[in-house]
Amino acid sequence: MKNLLNMLFSSARAKIMPLWIKLRMWTTPAFLRSKVLVKIREFFTRLVDVRPRDKWDYYPVFRWLVSKRLAFALVVALGVASLLYLSAMFPNDLLQGGGIPTYGYRSIPLKFYTGTVNILAKGGYVAYTGQVDGGVASGKGTLYAADGSTVYDGEFGNSMYNGEGTLYYPNGSPQYVGSFTDNKYNGTGSSFRPNGTLEYSGDYVAGDRTGKGTLYNSVGSQVFQGSFLGGEIVYHDFLARPTSEVTELYSGETAVYQSSDEYCVTMPDIDAVYAVKDGSNTLENQWTVDRVYVMRGSVPLESGTCTTLRQLMAAMGEPLYFGNAWVNLPEAVAWNLVAEEQPDRVDQVQVEYSASFENVFTVSRYDRNFQMYLYTFEQNGLLYTFYFTGAGEPEFVMYAIEKQS
Repeated sequence: MKNLLNMLFSSARAKIMPLWIKLRMWTTPAFLRSKVLVKIREFFTRLVDVRPRDKWDYYPVFRWLVSKRLAFALVVALGVASLLYLSAMFPNDLLQGGGIPTYGYRSIPLKFYTGTVNILAKGGYVAYTGQVDGGVASGKGTLYAADGSTVYDGEFGNSMYNGEGTLYYPNGSPQYVGSFTDNKYNGTGSSFRPNGTLEYSGDYVAGDRTGKGTLYNSVGSQVFQGSFLGGEIVYHDFLARPTSEVTELYSGETAVYQSSDEYCVTMPDIDAVYAVKDGSNTLENQWTVDRVYVMRGSVPLESGTCTTLRQLMAAMGEPLYFGNAWVNLPEAVAWNLVAEEQPDRVDQVQVEYSASFENVFTVSRYDRNFQMYLYTFEQNGLLYTFYFTGAGEPEFVMYAIEKQS
């Protein structure tokens, strides 16, 4: 009996041991790796081997035969590429389990999303946080720079600044606070200098100061309150105004220059000088602003801002006069202020004066033979005179406005 049991056990072990050995071999990591790698290699070998072997390996497409294996390989490759692309486009925060969904700026799913999102710029940083409608920034939102600083905070429409908002300098201080239309200042708003001081508050049209507004100097004090056009002060509002009322428009610094028969006042905060008409022999006994000189090389007109003679003639037609002219005292004062800013371009007029009071100067003599080259135009009842450093110069250095008599 004992021998019979030993024989049975030996027979069972002889049959089980090979299976046990194979099972142990199949469960070893090295065997699994080798088998998996072989299978993967065989799969990709078959996948890559797109060469047809007989006519059954083709798909007939019209007049052409397309390899079945090649078609299969292309479908697999396209599927893998699509999965990779979609996974890259999927909202990052949703993949992480919550929070505001975050999309790349070229993400296809973003085009169909409406709500609050984060949008990543090409560099990978969050460039926008706010509302979108069909992938387009619309509603409240914030735009960020690459360093994380805020560029704009406010209302958007069609992925542009539209509505009320605040535009910031790179240092974080406000640059403009007010209304926008398609990324341009439009409506009522206030602009600031980089140091934070208020520069202008009032109306804007298409990015330019146009309408009623108030101008402030570098320390934030009011210097002018009146009309603007194309970003410039409407200087002809000073004309025919009594000198006692000039302060209603201009409240900045002044300096007075007078001779025996000429009188003018500088307004350096707005780059202008006005000539005064003697009213001592009039019934009202009022001295009035007769002419305004603007020390700027650009003039705003209804057709746009002009800086060259060619532009002036296109906007205002043929000049009433052009040529040399001798200088008067207000012209000499304005011309010298321009020369101080542009010494390499403009020669000064010789003027001798002495201080009578603080910011009041009595002119004893000036070079009346000094000549300037000028063009005079008429527009809307006003005479515009543009001053050039010489004949043939394309750009003027200053201009004057007066009422046509």
